[in-house]
Amino acid sequence: MNTRSDAQRSRVLLVDAVRKLLRAGRIGFSIPELAAEAGVGVATAYRHFATPHDAMQAFHRRAIEQLLEAFAEVGTAADAVERFHRCCRTWVDQAMQWGPAVRYVRSSSGFIERLNRGDEAITAMHDILADVLNALALEGKTPESDVTYAVLLWITIFDERVVYDLAEHRGWSPAEITDHLTRAVAGALDIKV
Repeated sequence: MNTRSDAQRSRVLLVDAVRKLLRAGRIGFSIPELAAEAGVGVATAYRHFATPHDAMQAFHRRAIEQLLEAFAEVGTAADAVERFHRCCRTWVDQAMQWGPAVRYVRSSSGFIERLNRGDEAITAMHDILADVLNALALEGKTPESDVTYAVLLWITIFDERVVYDLAEHRGWSPAEITDHLTRAVAGALDIKV
């Protein structure tokens, strides 16, 4: 028996269970409830997460990592405008998957504060989006600006709670959400798309 792979499997099951519990609105779950949802022992759950907050943070980190992986698959399109559109579509597609659960997990720190602290995931997201914005500026599709501020606006408009609200409470399709939010970012940043 490979205990390392068993531990990894248990962690995946636990983080998946966090998603299920949060998606159902069960934000006050306990570690024993998490273990039951994941189908693992309570002691196993406690070996991975001391508190439900720790488990929720692990789920949030995984969601950000999945978004970053999806952005990496977008690659560097020859045309910066097409890359911008691909990133927007990818973001909505990802948020449709984990957004209904992630909306319950918020950091008490702001984006720029976490960026300044060197948070790896936030820095990676900033760098990817800044690269897209810089490419747009180089092609004359947007004025040069404070790139960190521009990234902050972009992530604010594409917040998973916004995607969730538009999908669940307005009944918009992913294509409609992408179109509207993309136009909102383009308008806010004066991007000529």
